[in-house]
Amino acid sequence: MRKFFSFGLAALLVASPAMAQVVIGGDNDAARHDQRAQQDRMQAHHDSAQAQRDAAMGNYGDAAREQREAHHEMRDAHHQQNDADRDDHGVTVQLGH
Repeated sequence: MRKFFSFGLAALLVASPAMAQVVIGGDNDAARHDQRAQQDRMQAHHDSAQAQRDAAMGNYGDAAREQREAHHEMRDAHHQQNDADRDDHGVTVQLGH
């Protein structure tokens, strides 16, 4: 019985380089997503301020465009924040050689 176990173990060690490797770890791009969310929020505040300046000057078409851009930037920031939250708690399983 011990010989069988020894031969089995030896066969496993010989064959192990050809077997797939399993890596379990976090991808953790949360910091990158947080930074992008912060940049999007800053751009949204800039666009919103520009919209207010345009409206004060009577340039309502540009003000509306800037306000739409601010809205899109805030939406992008929200998506980046959700990605950061997901990456902060996510686990990646990678199978390969």
